[in-house]
Amino acid sequence: MKTKSIFSLAVLSFVFVPSAAFCLQPALLPSPVNIVAEEPEDAKDSAYAEATRAINENRWTDAESLFAKIAAQKGDRADAALYWKAYAQNKEGQLGRALETCAELGHSYAKSLWTGECDALRIEIRGRSGQPVSPQSTSDDELKLLALNTEMQQNAGRALPTIRQILDGNGSERLKERALFVLASSDSPDAQKLIGEIARGQSNPQLQVRAVRMYAAIRGKQSADTLADVYQHTANEAVKRAILQSYMATGTPDKLIEAIHGEQNPVLTKTAVQSLGAMSADDALLQIYRESKDAQIKSAVIGSLVASGTKGAAALSEIAKSEQNPELRSKAIRNLGIAGGSSATPALLATYQSNTDTSSKNAALEALFLANDAHNLVALARTEKNPELKRTIVSKLSIMQNKEATDYMMELLNK
Repeated sequence: MKTKSIFSLAVLSFVFVPSAAFCLQPALLPSPVNIVAEEPEDAKDSAYAEATRAINENRWTDAESLFAKIAAQKGDRADAALYWKAYAQNKEGQLGRALETCAELGHSYAKSLWTGECDALRIEIRGRSGQPVSPQSTSDDELKLLALNTEMQQNAGRALPTIRQILDGNGSERLKERALFVLASSDSPDAQKLIGEIARGQSNPQLQVRAVRMYAAIRGKQSADTLADVYQHTANEAVKRAILQSYMATGTPDKLIEAIHGEQNPVLTKTAVQSLGAMSADDALLQIYRESKDAQIKSAVIGSLVASGTKGAAALSEIAKSEQNPELRSKAIRNLGIAGGSSATPALLATYQSNTDTSSKNAALEALFLANDAHNLVALARTEKNPELKRTIVSKLSIMQNKEATDYMMELLNK
């Protein structure tokens, strides 16, 4: 059986979604003993296999008895058997006996890797019984944070000094991130005050961006007003960008719209527009497009509308019809094919036929190609009188894996 590290069981983890610029998703802090026993690879060890099945089937009394017999034999798996015996006892509510079994494991097999699992179990048990283990009593970072989380739930005032010490100390960045998680997860007013101070840069400015992201991810909409206040009072571009990206986690597109209206930095405005696109806020994006005079912002809106799929396609169709800037119009036409797919075909054909400039026609052809619409490309190739445009259509058909496209190419070859 392979040893499982407590924090390898997703005590804390974060997932970033590149396509949305930023998306943060924190894991919950589970009970340190919510793990599953692995049946041994050696099929001959039937006793151990039977015991692990009892664990995995939640037959705690059977598991305790079976693992006790294996531990008594003092074989190769005796240390693991003691841990699982304690685990089963804890599940049965026999907290005292589970602690005694863990003590036996530590005394008999002090160097066993399973003692670490029992340490985590001990922290969980003492927390449930109202006698939490002091975080200062262990030098192991992972166990310290388990103890700290338990203490935070029971007495935040007692835990906060330790968290401050970790955040202000020379520990690893990973340790500080986990301490921030414990802090942000607490409903304690003092804990919320401290995480707010860090998010504002009043304490531990080097952790400000991480605090912003974690605060938004864990507190959701509850954090939106605080983040908006931080945004208004900071000149740090990295912090502002983190806040704009964090509004996706809080689900507050209105805060992004407010930021766009007041922001003079085009880089940050683009970030806000992209975040709106990731939230599929196509109505807001279209309104921003109509109100803006900045070509860069308009271009960012056109790019962001792709994320809305068919809903964004309606906005792109409107832009393609009304935009006078040829570069912006061409980009809107191309993105219409990406966002709308086959449903955008009527609008793309109308765009091709209604525009006389070559750039718009080429953009419509590119969009039909991106929509994999060989049928209409063949139809256009048959009627197009402009040699250059016809060559463009044929070149696109030549690389499409489509029967209609292939048949048309053979038709041309046989002429």
